[in-house]
Amino acid sequence: MKFFPWAFALSSLLLVACATPDGSESSADQTTSESSSGVFSSSIESSSEFLEGSNVLFSEFYLGSSVGTRAVEISNYGTEDIDLSEYQIEIYHGNALEPEYRIPLPKKTLEPMGAFVVAYEGNAEPVEADLLSKDLVCNGSWPLALIHNGQRVDTLGQIGNGQLFAEGVIRRKNERRTGRDRLFPYDWIHFDAMDASNLGNSVCPVSLERMNVGPLLTQEDFDTPYMDETGEKGLGGAVEVGLGSLGDGDTTTFIYPSELSKFRGSSFRYQNIDTPEVQHGNSIQAQPWGYAAKYWNNDILRSAKHIVIQSVKGGYLTETFGRMLGYVWYTNKTNPEPEDYRNLNFETVREGYSKVAFSSVASDKMKSDGVSYYAYFRDAHYGAEEKGIKVHGEKDPSFSYGPSL
Repeated sequence: MKFFPWAFALSSLLLVACATPDGSESSADQTTSESSSGVFSSSIESSSEFLEGSNVLFSEFYLGSSVGTRAVEISNYGTEDIDLSEYQIEIYHGNALEPEYRIPLPKKTLEPMGAFVVAYEGNAEPVEADLLSKDLVCNGSWPLALIHNGQRVDTLGQIGNGQLFAEGVIRRKNERRTGRDRLFPYDWIHFDAMDASNLGNSVCPVSLERMNVGPLLTQEDFDTPYMDETGEKGLGGAVEVGLGSLGDGDTTTFIYPSELSKFRGSSFRYQNIDTPEVQHGNSIQAQPWGYAAKYWNNDILRSAKHIVIQSVKGGYLTETFGRMLGYVWYTNKTNPEPEDYRNLNFETVREGYSKVAFSSVASDKMKSDGVSYYAYFRDAHYGAEEKGIKVHGEKDPSFSYGPSL
């Protein structure tokens, strides 16, 4: 179902601010452009040779509230002590192929599972660090290389391509401890800027298994009001609804409770997803995976024992076309606990029926186990993209592509 008149493209890792069609700032006021599975094009070669198989890797990159606050963490994931003085960090200015800065690491033993933090010398918000350096100059887009005895063993970003790779804090997943010649986004989990709680700890606090479940509801979500007193913005509350009429892969009409009676008859647009189109008369043509997304969505909702909608904290309750906007949850349990519900927005992305769409501005405020909803969606996008499933490259077997294809 169309949400904006412009197309959503995932072609770079830059956030591009966009207005809704009526010029208002809603929770879908930006697009996030992500890259393909390798993130950056591999057509540009670095001058430093890459060596696979290192156990010493970048494990966290930290950005505070401004580019004046930054840190990078290196961890030893091997089984033996290593001498840090054999390593240095190289920092590349924008698209440069030669490093602008080099940071030699000190003579120090790093034990197995040990972490070493290098922070910018002039950090506006001090963080605990093992080494301060005036040369840690990176705003989240300048590539960083970890060099061992002259060979590159890990990379943040891609040398020769100064695209944004971190908007705040990224932490390497425990299950993805592999050195890279360029950053693979599915290796990393995004956390809020200024979250320094894990610096100095080589273990990521959130597992890949947990990320694959997606956000979870709590009793607090059910206890929180759905909307503010103006009836225009959400407070992040969750309420149970009945199933009205089924729509396509990202729009459904529900039967709303009395407190939401003003929205009676309104369709509900799923936040942060944008499934391919189904046929709408002669004006909107069906796209590959559009009907597949519709049937998948409809089957889940038909069989659900309970359906819940949740507003976006601080986000507008409706979008430009008057449709409600938020998250849809379902469960097949008769007497569910809050954690038994699954987020259908998230699962749509995880299953490859939609790319992550629109803004992170409001959905970043929604948290589950310390991770924003948007970070879960983005991680699901990266996982589906890496597999190349459905909208990420698979041919839709039920779609007629025409004789030329």
